[in-house]
Amino acid sequence: MLETNYKDIFKIDRNKLDEIDPEIYQLLEFWKSNKNEILVSTSGSTGIPKEIKISRQQLINSSKATLRYFKLKENSTFLNCLPVRYIGGKMMIIRGIIGKANFVLCKPSINPVRKLQKEIDFMAITPLQLDSLLKNITIFSKIRLVIVGGGKVSENLIEQLQDIPYDCFETYGMTETVSHIAVRNLKKPTENNPFKCLENNSVTTNSNDQLVINSKHLKISSLTTNDIAKVTGNKYFTINGRVDNIINSGGFKVSSENIEELLYENFQNKLFFIDKIKCDKLGEKIILIADKKIKLEELVMSIQKIKDKKKRPKEIYFTKHFFYNENQKIDRPKTKTKALSSNIIHKLN
Repeated sequence: MLETNYKDIFKIDRNKLDEIDPEIYQLLEFWKSNKNEILVSTSGSTGIPKEIKISRQQLINSSKATLRYFKLKENSTFLNCLPVRYIGGKMMIIRGIIGKANFVLCKPSINPVRKLQKEIDFMAITPLQLDSLLKNITIFSKIRLVIVGGGKVSENLIEQLQDIPYDCFETYGMTETVSHIAVRNLKKPTENNPFKCLENNSVTTNSNDQLVINSKHLKISSLTTNDIAKVTGNKYFTINGRVDNIINSGGFKVSSENIEELLYENFQNKLFFIDKIKCDKLGEKIILIADKKIKLEELVMSIQKIKDKKKRPKEIYFTKHFFYNENQKIDRPKTKTKALSSNIIHKLN
């Protein structure tokens, strides 16, 4: 853990920064330079990783929108425990510089903050990190505002969040949108708990119900995402799955996220996800990838509780190897490949 501020962070020895995250020094060098664009890697958790060009002005405008929305003042203390290689970690550093903040820099990990003595005004984490932090809920007594991004926040985590003293928001965004363009309050959930766009951002959907983003200050025009959404007006929306996670089984289309939600009630805080494999009879077959520690009997009973039989997984693959990328997201393609090669399989009727 390293403490500094928006001025002194540029004076810290590179070796000290590298002990936390080697990408911090690279980002600071860019910021000091006259370069107008920076390459940012996507996480690759839902597809092939790629690099995207983002302008300095986009970074500035995105930062200012967040600082204004959350009313973050000068001399606030920002804690970053996200890898700076990706947009979430980069933006925490840039926001802190633009907002003239103090920094607490932590090495990225699933459980990044085991002990925290300093009061924190603003912190960004992934759902997996949130799950770890909630096991030591006293930590949140020192954190005024938490934003969670990089994946869906489960209903179980939202329920646990109601006991923490301060605010927690789920964010919606991606590398192409320079971090989040919308947020929803997880401490004060309203009906359907929709995301609300930040200033100068608006959304629509196309004929396939995919979310389409427009942003004046980020210079984004009609960016079509892979997320299936329901939009109210042009500022509020809910996400109902991803196009690339739709399974077409025997002509019946279902979202893998929808099936996961049906199973979460019985398998909170346990590792599993829904995927698909090719099938001569059905076209695509619904499968369940599960941690080897989960009992087969529990999985079967939970699957049988799904009323619509078309949504029930046909095969269960067990694996003790769940892979994660640097951004603490489950690497689904890699984990699936490992699970399918394990030969630990149970077929269901």
